[in-house]
Amino acid sequence: MIDSALRVAKGTGLLLLVGLLSWRIIVSGMAEYYSQQDDRAEAVEALFWQSQQPQGLYQQALTQIESDPPAAERLLQAAAWADPSDALVYLALADLWVKAGRVPAAQGLVAVADALGPMRPPALSRSADFWLRQGQWDRVLARWSNLLLNRPENAKQLFPVLLRVAEDPASRPLLQSFLEQPPAWWLQFFSYTAQKAQSPETVLSIYQARRRRGDPLDNAEQQAYLGRLLRDKRWLDAYLAWLNGLDDRQLTVLGNIYNGSFELPLTSVGFDWRVLPLRGVVVETAQTYGTRGDKALHINFNGQRAQFRHVLQYLFLEPGQYRLRGWVRVDQLRTERGLRWTVRCAPDQPVLVASELFLGSDDWRLFGVEFTVPERDCMAQVLRLELEGRAALDFEVEGDIWFDDLSIARLEDR
Repeated sequence: MIDSALRVAKGTGLLLLVGLLSWRIIVSGMAEYYSQQDDRAEAVEALFWQSQQPQGLYQQALTQIESDPPAAERLLQAAAWADPSDALVYLALADLWVKAGRVPAAQGLVAVADALGPMRPPALSRSADFWLRQGQWDRVLARWSNLLLNRPENAKQLFPVLLRVAEDPASRPLLQSFLEQPPAWWLQFFSYTAQKAQSPETVLSIYQARRRRGDPLDNAEQQAYLGRLLRDKRWLDAYLAWLNGLDDRQLTVLGNIYNGSFELPLTSVGFDWRVLPLRGVVVETAQTYGTRGDKALHINFNGQRAQFRHVLQYLFLEPGQYRLRGWVRVDQLRTERGLRWTVRCAPDQPVLVASELFLGSDDWRLFGVEFTVPERDCMAQVLRLELEGRAALDFEVEGDIWFDDLSIARLEDR
């Protein structure tokens, strides 16, 4: 009888324990569910299920920060006690303390938040805002850098601000740490700066600071810088910067036309060949018979209408008389007028000279034309392959054409 009673009691106790544990799991689950809701009122509902739920305490504190700061402070302190790892709680409490005149203590709280390790982007943003109000730009930039690393889409808001820092000579040194050890977002920012900076001096100063480090610049960085110089018609600066970026192999194909043999890849950077995309046209360097080296320039047209002028190279020729020459092979090239090489003063002035027109079919043969670079207003030039035409039908083109060993020689040097 007694044994039966004990067994019943134990069974009842076990059921009660299971029930209590189940209820606690339900309560915790409901508290966690409500704490993660985006709506602040729903997040506060977590406190109905668990009075010390940290997110619920935090959200309730936010509803009282303006109306009852002391109550909000107590709630934030309770939230920090319940979850000491939540940086947002420390940041909200720090804002309260700043308003109360407790600035050093507030700075200490934010330092704790910053030391918690990888923070969520909202915490990084709040931390950056706090240090910005304190005028501590080194900390601000460090937080912004982490934001850009964690959420690249923040570039839309942060790059314009960073550009203003870069454009002011007084604040520009704040970017020094990024120049010394460029973060992953730096190339994108430098390209943005090269495009958007009001003064080219901003781009020039950042570029020179990177060069002084002695580290090799990324191709994209070099391309952005040269693109800005060319856009601003700073031809000499652009040519020298491009020249200084060439390696030993690239220097072997340097001439009045760079890489006229087409043995090296076409980079579209600086004074190298530029190939612009155009539907219905394929431009490549490829092997074929009869070349002077391993490769030649090949252009294929698939029959679509194409106002083609999409292969070009900037030149840096002194005033004087020159001869353009090269080898050409046409392969069933059908078009109304034909392709031709032109030379203009940069960026796009009237034609100084145009070669003969190429069309039809023919084996490799030599072509050439003489021209004069004027004394004035022609510091740089553009060599361009273009399809001649006026009416729409003139630009219907199909077939192939090859070029090799293009060169420009000064006539006095022959």
